[in-house]
Amino acid sequence: MRYRRAQHLTRPEPDAPTMPPDPTSSLYATGRTIRRLRAEIEAATGLAFGATRPGAIGAVWGAGSLAARILALTGRRRLVVAPGPLLSPYDSPETGFASLRISLEGAPVGGEGGVHYLDPWTRLPIDRAACAERVAWLAARFAENDRRVVYVGMSRWKRPALDVLGAGPAGRPIHTMTTEAAIAAGRRHDGRLLAWATRAPGQLEEACARAGLPLARVEDGFLRSVGLGASLQPGASVVVDDLGIYYDPRRESRLQRLLAEADFTPDLVARARRLREEIVARRLSKYNVGLDAAALDWPAGRRIVLVPGQVEDDASVRHGSPLVRSNRALLEAARRRNPDAFLLYKPHPDVEAGFRPGIIPEAEALTLADRIVAGISIVDLLDRVHHVETMTSLAGFEALIRGLSVATHGRPFYSGWGLSEDLAPGADRGRRLSLDELVAGAMILYSRYLDPVAMKPCSPEQLLDRLSAARAAAPRNALSLGRTAHLVMRARYGLLNPVVRALRFRRGVGREAGGGPR
Repeated sequence: MRYRRAQHLTRPEPDAPTMPPDPTSSLYATGRTIRRLRAEIEAATGLAFGATRPGAIGAVWGAGSLAARILALTGRRRLVVAPGPLLSPYDSPETGFASLRISLEGAPVGGEGGVHYLDPWTRLPIDRAACAERVAWLAARFAENDRRVVYVGMSRWKRPALDVLGAGPAGRPIHTMTTEAAIAAGRRHDGRLLAWATRAPGQLEEACARAGLPLARVEDGFLRSVGLGASLQPGASVVVDDLGIYYDPRRESRLQRLLAEADFTPDLVARARRLREEIVARRLSKYNVGLDAAALDWPAGRRIVLVPGQVEDDASVRHGSPLVRSNRALLEAARRRNPDAFLLYKPHPDVEAGFRPGIIPEAEALTLADRIVAGISIVDLLDRVHHVETMTSLAGFEALIRGLSVATHGRPFYSGWGLSEDLAPGADRGRRLSLDELVAGAMILYSRYLDPVAMKPCSPEQLLDRLSAARAAAPRNALSLGRTAHLVMRARYGLLNPVVRALRFRRGVGREAGGGPR
């Protein structure tokens, strides 16, 4: 119904005379909704909110509200604010409205007959045509969830973002944790089940097939956040895969099929090129954490090779790297292949923080690597190295988009297309792609994005602005995580998580667990 309403209310409004408010007046808010919309109301009217005093105008939400009726009875002046004619399905007082209708004592105030159009994400004034285009884009995203989404195994701290991405005409998503509850909810609502890839109950796929319910897997996307998922930093991008999942080569994923079969049009490739160039120019990555590498003194005239460590129990390592399956083995292979290079070993941030397995003692690592670059930003490192050796790490993809050579010892999604040196057996995909075709498939066609401030779906290009701003505001340290929060997370992973994992295992969750490449 909300989608239909947004379409119905896009007819042009007749012009009407407007009443400019007295610039010497001020406004006072009469409720929570008005307080949440203060910036938009001030921009539209030219008036500022202040204290309640004689001559001030009471801003009310809707002419029929209790506050509006009380002001009318007491003879106080009222500025009535209401939703405008263009609304997206995601509009609310918390996230803002694409348009507002504002009147003072029944006369329109400014705009087009009192109607003011706003960007759904930035909430800044825009013209009607631009607003209509943005509302249509959001309505199309909303309509894509044409069946009720039933989530399975989603951590509570991930749910606010996932609820936005899963909302649709049939209603908000339903959360479940077990196969039985998920199947029951799916049958009751004719739903579509979406399971977090590493927390899906073991019998879920078989149960969905018996019940005739569609199932897809959800995982973090490739531009995620400023901060680690292991430290409960919410993600701003996800992938939804109805075939497999991109980091597990044991079965075809939707990404693999897209890359193998998609018709990459010139417009799409050009957009991917612009996106790739902007990511590089803004120095963004998946997690956007780490220290500056500028002060490090590295030898001139030597080939510098980066070896990014991984979480050793990730499914991408266990199932996607058949010959080299540990950080120690990766370092050994990298040194054999690059005997004269200056070898840098970067422990994975989750491992370095003590959250996940895969640590190599420093003395042992330095028998193979020339330098351990713990805590350094991956972007800073990629700016200064010549080559990357990896199992399945996303750092290899981030190196490719920066024009570096990459050798893969496993079978990550970006290998086998003619862009990397592929050392694992069976890596060839049977098709050659350009770098921008790979970016188009992975970051535009496959991934979904959320503006973490506006809490509305967005494009990858829009997310770059949010990530850049968040990184600028984050503490510049190894994890973009304060010391207290780090200690709390260490305690959580050391004490609480083993108990939680045991309980999940009893429900069938975790027998095939393990995350994607990080």
